[in-house]
Amino acid sequence: MKGQWMDTEQLDILVVEDDAAHAEAIRRAFSANGVKVALTLVATLREFRDRAARNPPDLAIMDLNLPDGRAVEVMTSPPENGAFPILLMTSYGNERVAVEAIKSGAIDYIVKSPETFAGMPRTVERALREWRLLVDRKRAEQEIRESEARFHTLSNQFNALLDSLPDRIILHGPGQRVIWANRAATAEMTADEIKADESHCYTVWHKQKVPCDSCPVMKSLQSGEAGIAFVTTVEGKIWELRSIPVKENGLVVSVIEIARDITEHRKLEDQLRQAQKMDAVGRLAGGVAHDFNNMLNVMMGYSELALKRVESDKKTSSYLHGVLDAGRRSADLTRQLLAFSRKQVVEPRILDINQRIADQMNLLGKLIGEDIRVSFVPGFDVGQIMMDPSQVDQILANLMVNARDAIDGTGDITITTSNIALDDAYCRNHPGVLPGEYVRLAVSDNGSGMDAATLEQIFEPFYTTKDKGKGTGLGLATIYGIVKQNNGEIHASSAQGSGTTFVIHLPRLSIVQDNAPAEPGGGIKRGSETVLLVEDDESNLEITRLLLEESGYTVISTTSPFDACTLFEQRSDEIALLLSDVIMPELNGKQLYERISAVRPGLKVLFMSGYTDDVISHRGILSEGTNFIHKPFTITKLAEKVRVVLDEQ
Repeated sequence: MKGQWMDTEQLDILVVEDDAAHAEAIRRAFSANGVKVALTLVATLREFRDRAARNPPDLAIMDLNLPDGRAVEVMTSPPENGAFPILLMTSYGNERVAVEAIKSGAIDYIVKSPETFAGMPRTVERALREWRLLVDRKRAEQEIRESEARFHTLSNQFNALLDSLPDRIILHGPGQRVIWANRAATAEMTADEIKADESHCYTVWHKQKVPCDSCPVMKSLQSGEAGIAFVTTVEGKIWELRSIPVKENGLVVSVIEIARDITEHRKLEDQLRQAQKMDAVGRLAGGVAHDFNNMLNVMMGYSELALKRVESDKKTSSYLHGVLDAGRRSADLTRQLLAFSRKQVVEPRILDINQRIADQMNLLGKLIGEDIRVSFVPGFDVGQIMMDPSQVDQILANLMVNARDAIDGTGDITITTSNIALDDAYCRNHPGVLPGEYVRLAVSDNGSGMDAATLEQIFEPFYTTKDKGKGTGLGLATIYGIVKQNNGEIHASSAQGSGTTFVIHLPRLSIVQDNAPAEPGGGIKRGSETVLLVEDDESNLEITRLLLEESGYTVISTTSPFDACTLFEQRSDEIALLLSDVIMPELNGKQLYERISAVRPGLKVLFMSGYTDDVISHRGILSEGTNFIHKPFTITKLAEKVRVVLDEQ
């Protein structure tokens, strides 16, 4: 009768028998039962070793006594031999031989007879089944040993991890008895308390004889739910206590308590809420800047082109100048919002701040007026900073105007600079700044000053103490954004009737470097080269094309980056410059340039965008040295930038 194993794949059975008649009897037994097996017959231990080494069988049937030795010489116990089971046969069996065979590693032991030969298929099936059970058991035992070893290792690692945490972690049993505590918790316990079998959290850590009224551990033990409580100690520390119940069969058997000192955290939360409020309008500004700048670009571009057509019509020209002026003021407002949000596109360079302030003193004097005296007291050997020069100018102008408006009649404004090292203690009280070397810029006035309530809000966008129509409330918010964008810190001190001082700290460069070359000057330069213009917004595409053509350039334009690739392949010899928007739906500007420059390496490129700096940087476009122009731009600015890029060596 066939077993389940006989209905699957063919078995490879090795018969080691020096008696040919016995070997033939075994072969006939398998043939008579229609069993799918491949029988290999060998007569010696040497042949067995050779075959087993080359191609181990599924099972071996071996005579105990062979011409060159006994079968037990080649056997080991089944779990270690692991390759295949062995059935031992002998002509004369007794209990001693049977025990020897099984101890040597045989899966079974049989005495030769016509009946055992005829029943060999069933014997083999049973042996294979037993072998599989034996192997599975040994594997399971090994897995259990490995699992226990892993558990022991993980337990040690977990305890080490808990001991490394600064939070107090305590396991409580019934009655709030302490079962286990990590190092942070036991650091406050005496040796006797650690060894005591009946230590309780309220006696050890809170020094009380009864549980605390708001104890979350007690509530978790009673309700089976997680709890949280906040406790203020007599020393003024604030502790957050969390409790997590541990259940077995639905019943609470213990509670894990995590106690954390949140005194500093609460202090930082208050500071964070203020920072989040300051950031709210910044996110709003960054969100609308792209569309707003695109619309301004179109409006200002068409106004400039129209002005060139109606120069003789003074009335129409004045109307268009009004539109342009409104566009420029709108662009300035956008820049102020983006400065506050720290998302404006900037071009930082190495600056000598003393020199920059000195260069601006005449202009600042005219801005303030003759009734107010402006003094600059530069510090000795003040270090360099890395910053966009226009941002320094913006800071100075806004602070000076703020000081001017605080002075009624005549007064004094003083600008000072110095080197300063900010330590850990200072930085703890001024979040957002890291310890290190800084340049200090201070602007002081002897004006009316501010009360404490006003001082808390001065950097908030749209907050102003000026009369309606006399200020947007963005001046100081703009300064705040610029300083933060440059990893600096700003604060103010003031009192009513005693004037105000604004102090700004900007990171100081550790190595003195040569100043960056001055920006190129000169008038607008026209050109006659061919420009491939790619802009997904049709209105901006059209106005940019017209501005370029007005400057003398031949323009090939498209809204599709894929079409731009095709156009370039057709006219690559005549195209001198790729002018591309940065963020587009099919390909971004960088990807488009990579495809086109693969056709003609070295092609000059100028990117443009109305998106904010953080979006452009996230897309990997505005890397150092990339030619870029920000929307909105005038025909003058665009023509100059295109000419500079084309003339680069």
